[in-house]
Amino acid sequence: MIWGKRFKSVVVMSTRSDQAGPELHILKGKGTTAGKIQALLSGQGFTPEIGSTSSSDRARLLEALLAEEPHEVTELILNTGMSEHEYRQVGLCLEVLREQDVLVICLDDKANHKDKVGVSLHDRRLREMLSGWEQDQKWGAVMSFKGASERSQQIARLDDPTVCLLNAAFTLGGSQFPQRMFSSGMNNAEQTLSGFGWMK
Repeated sequence: MIWGKRFKSVVVMSTRSDQAGPELHILKGKGTTAGKIQALLSGQGFTPEIGSTSSSDRARLLEALLAEEPHEVTELILNTGMSEHEYRQVGLCLEVLREQDVLVICLDDKANHKDKVGVSLHDRRLREMLSGWEQDQKWGAVMSFKGASERSQQIARLDDPTVCLLNAAFTLGGSQFPQRMFSSGMNNAEQTLSGFGWMK
């Protein structure tokens, strides 16, 4: 989010565990943003398919969240089961969208999780994990070793949809701790919206 900046397009990034790879869905508009995302991800070895769908749930959610209606809405659905590095690579290559009048919302929809328990975004464990990632980034930026062998990429596969999405959001937000945390009750059915915000 960039305070005071208007956006023309919105990208909703989510996760789903029952698919083999990233998918792009054009929810509204001509698909210009979807084409940009596909090109950016393809440059990093990902090959997302593009399809057109309509989602009344997403439309209602964005209507409640946003003050103005965007010209384009695209959803990028990431599969679970990739490595931490791969999720961060997705966020890193999409960071450029934030400078192109695109608002990116990472949406962890608890209703779609297999284990409905999940964790709250106010959970201390998640905040400590994000803080640890930020410290790792700072150390990595200042330290270098001459002649060191190529660092082995993490090969552990992530299956927690929240952690998968947070890894992408972290690099999308400039690899720093989120500047805002928010929580809001949505309706009387005990549905709430809570999360982190990265600002520029």
